[in-house]
Amino acid sequence: MSKLNVKNLECIRRDNILFQGLNFSLKEGDLLQINGVNGSGKSSLLQLCVGLIQATEGEITWNDENISSSRYQFQSEITYFGHTNGVKAGLTSLENMKVMHALSGSRAKIDYSLILKQIGLSGMEDVLLSRMSAGQKRRVGLTRIFMATSKLWLLDEPFNALDKSGKKIIEQLIVKHCSSGGMVIFATHQTMEINEYPLQHIHLGNNNE
Repeated sequence: MSKLNVKNLECIRRDNILFQGLNFSLKEGDLLQINGVNGSGKSSLLQLCVGLIQATEGEITWNDENISSSRYQFQSEITYFGHTNGVKAGLTSLENMKVMHALSGSRAKIDYSLILKQIGLSGMEDVLLSRMSAGQKRRVGLTRIFMATSKLWLLDEPFNALDKSGKKIIEQLIVKHCSSGGMVIFATHQTMEINEYPLQHIHLGNNNE
């Protein structure tokens, strides 16, 4: 069974201690929300868990192996979605999805049109992102988790720019992933409407980032 362990984690950014002595663990099926005001370290914690930045103290392990020493294996089992959408304005929805799919390393056959329909962008395969609203661009970026085959998802403010229907679509997708044995860590300042699934919380302090 896959598991993520965070032990005695400390993060210092620009001489500010964002958090220290942080401990938590996730196993298959777990859903964890990171709460906290802007600047409390939510994004930094996700970046630490992905391996994009290094902790000043503590250790993060995946299946009892340090994520730094088993980077290739760990990276192959995670999907990270950050603040930015990770899409190109000069490409269409379909072209962006094909790029994201190729970069994921997955060789699974994908029905791109079906995913666009599921995320509320039916018939927009050939529309340039430069002609889309902020919410539509966010939805295109989020198609990467519809295509993901990884065990662990780490999502940074995934509901930004989404309307109520878009937020509901992503909430349902998160619950579906966890219900099938996946694991999700996500940061958001929004109130969640996930009542049918156990939701764990970590609240970070209000130090300035």
